[in-house]
Parts: sequence; C-alpha cells; structure tokens
Amino acid sequence: MTSPDPIGGAKRTARAVNLAPFGRHTRYMLASYLRHIFMVAAALMLIALTIDLWPQIPLLTAEPGLDIAFAIVRLALLRVCDLLPPFVPFATFLGVVWSETVFTASQERMLVWNSGRSPLQCLTPAILAGVLIGAGLFGMDAFLRPAAIHVQIAEKFGREGLRLDRTQSGGNHWVALQGGLLRAEIEYGPPLKLHNATIYKFDPDGLLNEVDTAVLATPEASGDRWLLQDGHFWKAPLASDAPLSLGASREEPETLFDQRSIPMDLDVEWLGNLGMSPQYLTMTTLRSLAGAHIVSNDLSDFRTRLQALYSEAFLPGLMAVLAAALAMLYFPYTLRPFAMIGVLMAGYLAHFAVAAFLLMGAFGYVSAPVAGWLVPALIALGTGGVLYVIQKQRGLGTGLRDTPVLQPAQSS
Repeated sequence: MTSPDPIGGAKRTARAVNLAPFGRHTRYMLASYLRHIFMVAAALMLIALTIDLWPQIPLLTAEPGLDIAFAIVRLALLRVCDLLPPFVPFATFLGVVWSETVFTASQERMLVWNSGRSPLQCLTPAILAGVLIGAGLFGMDAFLRPAAIHVQIAEKFGREGLRLDRTQSGGNHWVALQGGLLRAEIEYGPPLKLHNATIYKFDPDGLLNEVDTAVLATPEASGDRWLLQDGHFWKAPLASDAPLSLGASREEPETLFDQRSIPMDLDVEWLGNLGMSPQYLTMTTLRSLAGAHIVSNDLSDFRTRLQALYSEAFLPGLMAVLAAALAMLYFPYTLRPFAMIGVLMAGYLAHFAVAAFLLMGAFGYVSAPVAGWLVPALIALGTGGVLYVIQKQRGLGTGLRDTPVLQPAQSS
C-alpha cells in the first residue's frame, strides 16, 4: 500500500507488520508470564508444604542431635520435587490469566491490539513460556522426583522415607502368578529374596495341582526359574493313579528338599518395586515395567504414568495458550467479573479432567494413551476454536497473516 508524502508529494510504501517471535514486546510479556506463574506456584507450594510438613515435625524432633531448622529446610526441598509437579500446569494457566488481567487493566492489551499485532503474535509469549515450563516440569517429574524420594528412603528421612523403607517386608504379600498364587515375605534387596514362601499352582481346570513351601526363595540367573531352599512340596496324583476311596480321605505325603529349582513366571524387577508408587520410579524402570508381563493391575498404572510423563511436557504450553486465548476473547479491553470467573472455571475443569483421566487410566477403566493424551488433545482443539473466533472478529479468517490485507484505492 502506498500513501502520498505530505511534504514532498512523493509516494512511499507503508511499513508491513511482520511476526517477531523474539521481539521486545514478546520478551516483556514472557517475563511477566514467568513471574506470575512463579508467584502462583510459590503460593500453592507454601500451602502444600505446610500441610505436608506439619505432621512430620515430631518425626524430626524425635532424633537427638539433629538440627531441626536444617532438617525442615532439607525435607522441604526434597518434598517440593514430589508436591510441585501436579500443580504446575494449573499454576501456568493462573499465571497467564493474571498477566492478561494486568495487561487489560493497564490498557496495554488495547494498545497492542490496535497496533495490528495478530493473535498469533500475541500467543508467542505463551508458547515460549509453555515450552520452558514444560521442559522443566518433565525434568523434575521424571528425574528429580524419583531421586528425591530415594534419598528419603535411603536415610529413612521423613514420613515417606519411613513408609517406603525397603529394608522392611511389610508382612506377607499375596501375588498372582500365571496359573497360581504366591504368598511370601519380600526382602527387596538387592538382591531380592522371598522368605517363608508358599507357591500354589493350579491345573488348566483351576484345581490345585502343586504346593511348594520354602524358607527362602531366590531368583536364578535365567530369570524364569527360582531356587527354593529348606522346604517341602506336594503334587496332586494323576486321576488314573488316585485310588477309589469310599471312606475317609487318605492323607497325601509331602516331599522334603534342601534345594529345588522350579519355574515361576514372576517379574523380578516388578517384585523388587512392589509397593512403590509409579511416580517414584525412574524412567528406565518405568519403561521396563510398562512392557512387563505381570498378572496385576499395576500394569495399567505403569503404562498410564509413562504416558502422563510424555504428555505433561506439552500440557503447560497448552494451558498457557488456552489462558491467553480465552483472555483475548473475553476481556481484551475491559475486565468483566463474570468473564474472568468463566475463564478460571475453564482452566480448573481442564486441570480436573487431566487428573480424572489419569486416575481412570491407573485403574484400567481407559487405556493409557487415552488417559494421557485425550484431555490435552481436547484442550488443543478448544484453543483452536477460540482462536478461530478471534480471527473472524478481527477479519483475518483462517489466515495467519498479521493484519487484514488492504487493497490499494482505485484511481478514478
């Protein structure tokens, strides 16, 4: 588009408005987003840590010679790695909404909106904030969280360290096997050992076929066989060998043994982590257990947790873009209380839906990919719909250009 020069009469070309993803205004908004997200996360952590640490203070004061102040600070740092990750996506949403309300109240949004800056440019800071926070969240949840809990377990430090103490068997455990059952006390090790183990095996018709009892059972190098020590076993006789008895049942003898090797389809890695929540497992262990062949509901929990880790790297970005898009649609010029409440409710429902689907995935009601990715996909679709409405309001349609294309005036 050209316009006459008011001084020399010459024509000059109007300056185009182009996408500047790392421009000054983008950096300014990004800093505001990150500042408010940090403030929201800090407030949520203050509440969560108070609730979490207050009951644990007697555990710290019970140990003589322990610097209480140092112990509380150290335990708080370790617990942050466990408490913070679930709140980060929602804190991201609230922080972006907070920044947008400040921009609207100060008329900055109106100034930027009237400058010809497109919705895509206005979303760039939210996208960058989501990328940064998503990368940090994945690193904390996948690596720092398991490392922090293992420090507490190794030192028996705090409530979680005592609860998950791997030197304690926790009594007898019943474990489902392929075609049988196991009852034993578990010494988690390493090396893994089973004490006072009893293995019940059933035939294809579901009838008890064999019982093996041992004082100690350890896995062999082959992985699918176990060595039983100091025990006895009983095996049901074949139907053709069983004598016909019309009176009292005949007692069947048990065979004693010092050592006996038996096949047992039991995943050693899973058994060694029995009782550990999936969020406390390392990525290597989690990937291994997610593909393991185990007869347990834990399998869906492991697979859901793995998908949740992958999807949460994108979730803060989706929540940030959703918050920015809703703010640009519902209060770009003036703050309206009902609009703000509606936007906050939308963010809370998204946060609640993520947690609900992960819980359903952990219990096997939905598949792991659905539990981990359905809600993020719906958030992305919803955000796309909001952006389409904004584009139409500004006369941009579905194009990604910055401003409406202005046709030069026709000369008469």
